[in-house]
Amino acid sequence: MKKIPRPILSILHDKKRGNVFILLMAFFLPLSFVTLSGCQKEGDSQPPLVLLKTGSSYTPDRSIVAVGGAIRLGIEATGMNANITNLVVKKIMPDGTVKVVLDSGMNVMGFSLDRTFFQSVEPEARWTVQVMDKNRLFATTAITIFKDPNSTWGGIFEYAGLTMGYQDNTAYGHYLDPATGKCYFADTASLNQSSIDVVAYYFNDDNLPSPTFSSPGEQGGAITAYYPELSTWTTLRYTKWDVSVDGDPIPVSVFDACHNDSTLIVSYDDVWGKRKFKYADAGKVIPFMTATGKRGLIKVISADHTTSGKIVFDLKIQQ
Repeated sequence: MKKIPRPILSILHDKKRGNVFILLMAFFLPLSFVTLSGCQKEGDSQPPLVLLKTGSSYTPDRSIVAVGGAIRLGIEATGMNANITNLVVKKIMPDGTVKVVLDSGMNVMGFSLDRTFFQSVEPEARWTVQVMDKNRLFATTAITIFKDPNSTWGGIFEYAGLTMGYQDNTAYGHYLDPATGKCYFADTASLNQSSIDVVAYYFNDDNLPSPTFSSPGEQGGAITAYYPELSTWTTLRYTKWDVSVDGDPIPVSVFDACHNDSTLIVSYDDVWGKRKFKYADAGKVIPFMTATGKRGLIKVISADHTTSGKIVFDLKIQQ
């Protein structure tokens, strides 16, 4: 029988030498064996996987998009050894500035998500999608989007002195179509479900008076306690309200000077977009985005503190 060379026998006899074993074996065994010896051990953590969907429904890498235009991202992610716990979508500018547009927590092994964002005024941005798993391992993918240099600011609709009633008010309607400035009571609103984006109501939030803007599609269903008829609607449009202005208010003078959609576009920050806006008292300027991606601003003129009261405001929205 052919003898095994002595240097190999001595190495095999003492496996505790670790790295020496792998180094010396390379002189005698095929490369494939050496590669296998360095494989990840069973049970070692692997980072999650994330990718962006392609096809006609999604915005491709290096697209040129007009200001206010849609950027459609399809995100697919899978955890390898642990559930995914966080998704972050952010824009990274050429100078290194970072703008987070989505930061969402979860606890799932995988997900498939389609989201629509909107081009702002930056000339170029690296749209970066990052997922993290329970082991705090990350995966990232990205595309670059350029602003169309021929973009022009769009027109807006402006409405002054709109009045909406709260849930117990019988004098003013509770449902608003912001594109037309028309306010409806429940019976007429039910015939115009596909255009109703704003609902107003009043409640006490931990004993704090809260005039509130919301929408028929308010997540969680709490709004049906004030407007039970919504449970019979087949179209429930969801408007998002930027609550960041509670800590970083938009001056009334900025609202008054706005006569194209430039201010509307830069005022709304989707990462702060919530299902309702509480404490909508006089002097507040509130950014919002409708279910169809139209951005707008509301300037509250007055707001009663009773369920039978009303709220009066000016409104501006993209055409």
